[in-house]
Amino acid sequence: MKRLLLLLPLWALAGCKDPQDGVKVTVTYAQFVPGCVRVTAVDDASGDTLATDVAVREKKPGPNGQIVVGLLLPEKWGPDITVVADGYEAVPKDGACSGKAVTNQKQGIKVPKGSTKDGKTAELTLKAEAADLDGDGYVSDKLGGSDCDDNAGVGASINPGATELCNDRDDNCDGQRDEGLGLGEACTGTNACAGTKACGVNGTVICNSPDPEPALVDKDEDKYAALGQAPVPTCKVDGKLPSNRLPLSAPATDCDDNNANVHPGVTDLCNGADDNCSGSADEDFHIGDACADSASLCAGTTQCATPTTTRCQVTAPIPTWYPDNDLDTYGTATGAVSSCPKPNAGAADFADKAGDCDDGNPFIHPNATELCDEQDNDCNPATVESCATTPTWAVQTVPDDTANWLDVSQYNDGGVWIVGNNSARAVKKPGATSFTSIPGNCTTGSSVKDLYSVWANPLTGTAYIGRNEGVVIIQKPSDTTCTPRVDLSNGNANVNGLIGFEKDGGVQIFGAASMPGNPTHGGRFEWDGGTDNVSVAQVNNTPFTNVHGQSPNLLFTVGQNASGRAAIFRRGPSSTTWSSETVPDAPALNDIHVVNEKLAFAVGDDRTLLKWDGNSWTKVEGLPVTDPPTAEKYTGVLAFGANSIYVITESGSIYRYNGTGWAQAAKLSSLYGIDGTSPEDIWVVGGFGKVLHYPAWPQ
Repeated sequence: MKRLLLLLPLWALAGCKDPQDGVKVTVTYAQFVPGCVRVTAVDDASGDTLATDVAVREKKPGPNGQIVVGLLLPEKWGPDITVVADGYEAVPKDGACSGKAVTNQKQGIKVPKGSTKDGKTAELTLKAEAADLDGDGYVSDKLGGSDCDDNAGVGASINPGATELCNDRDDNCDGQRDEGLGLGEACTGTNACAGTKACGVNGTVICNSPDPEPALVDKDEDKYAALGQAPVPTCKVDGKLPSNRLPLSAPATDCDDNNANVHPGVTDLCNGADDNCSGSADEDFHIGDACADSASLCAGTTQCATPTTTRCQVTAPIPTWYPDNDLDTYGTATGAVSSCPKPNAGAADFADKAGDCDDGNPFIHPNATELCDEQDNDCNPATVESCATTPTWAVQTVPDDTANWLDVSQYNDGGVWIVGNNSARAVKKPGATSFTSIPGNCTTGSSVKDLYSVWANPLTGTAYIGRNEGVVIIQKPSDTTCTPRVDLSNGNANVNGLIGFEKDGGVQIFGAASMPGNPTHGGRFEWDGGTDNVSVAQVNNTPFTNVHGQSPNLLFTVGQNASGRAAIFRRGPSSTTWSSETVPDAPALNDIHVVNEKLAFAVGDDRTLLKWDGNSWTKVEGLPVTDPPTAEKYTGVLAFGANSIYVITESGSIYRYNGTGWAQAAKLSSLYGIDGTSPEDIWVVGGFGKVLHYPAWPQ
């Protein structure tokens, strides 16, 4: 279909030199104002069609109007023309009528050739009329139009071109009501409350939401409102308050509305917070009260450990104590204990300083004086020993090889007493380099008596000597006779061992004895060093060979039982009575040396060495073996610590243990007595008048 251009007024065309033939078409309309009119011309002879579309309603004309269209006809057309006028409800789209035509009128007309040139333009009037009762430009769908409500009045706003309103009507005649308006969808009203979209007045869409009501704020949703907070307007959801709001009847007593675990009625926790809103924190846990830490026993204050438990927070640094087995005030890091009181409540086996490189020798520790003992005493290998010469077991014969020295005891600074058989006794006074023998037989008769033991008062140098046949003797370094002599209650006792202590300006001496006979018995006595007779307590079937201790509170006697096996008795520390110790099965014992309240050693026949650790006795293994092996008799022991032990034998050996192993330090004739103040001041005596000193002679 070809579109004709709208002609200029035909009278203007008539003035042209050669005007083209045309038709003036007038299309009238009455009540119905079409949105668009299409005028179509058809050449009856050829069937050719030309049409033009004219917008009407968008020009906002009144009813009972008309439009005029001039049609210019092609020269090849014949004179018989049919003209059609179609009226459309809709306004043109892209310049062309659209939709369905609701009016139609056609009429034939003859247009002679040259009629326009002769001033006789053909004219034709057509009608584009239809019923439009509501005047909205749309014809009732019952009359072929698309208006679903053509009733006058309300129907004027209902037609396909109308905007759909929210009014439960089909305003745009698409067969649906209120479509596209989101009715029922969630929305937020002007009151900030949630609701759903619904129809309001005048076809508008509103958000249908309930009015807010006052409620209490519960931010942490623990069913307690914030303390002292005023109600706030609150929107309900589905008729219910949000989870963070409460009715006005709810308690407004929450002291922390940001924590659901804090509100009245909860169990108060130990966390520094007022969990139950009582006005105070941790009131059930006594925070800040004085306490003692169970692990360190240090003073502190009670503090929270977990939400339900407390701990004692120590208020000052906790001291560290180090095991100090040799009691030299230095310990080792292994086994360190953190504690305010010294561990073991008074036991001297912990120190507040570490760094001890040998915790079995009290003469070895940091800052110790370097001794002449072939060891690193100050825990600094770079430090040389204090020896002027190479240390050795220097030996002399005192006074000659007819004496058999049986015991030795030191006093003061360098004083030494030695005693032996045939009433032999000699003293080296402090500062002297040799011994002075004291003459005389220690007896009232002509027979010579043997002296088995000696203890010298460390301050005065007075010697207390144990004899055979029930006698003890008192000797001063300046004496020239063997007096005074004190009898024992048992005149058959051989006093094999003595140990003494200063007491109230005097002395307290303990003795151990054997009583020859069949069977052989033993005895113990306590002596104040005076000249009155001394009472001996007999112990049946247990002869004793020696006694030793570091104080009257802890003493041991050793010997053998009725079967000839090892026997040890202890006095103290909690009792002044003597009780038998449980010892490993071993041969008879000959000597005992107590190092401290947790360490002692005993030696005996057949290479026997026992160790006491403060609780029990055990055998010490790993001693040197002679070649060929013999059942060596150990006659004496001296120890400064667990790693500093000296053992002498009847066969003449001196064995030394230095913490890493045993070694034979010297080999001489029979040895019977040993005493020492330090690893660089040790005396050993034996048969044939032999007296040895380590590390040199003179002392």
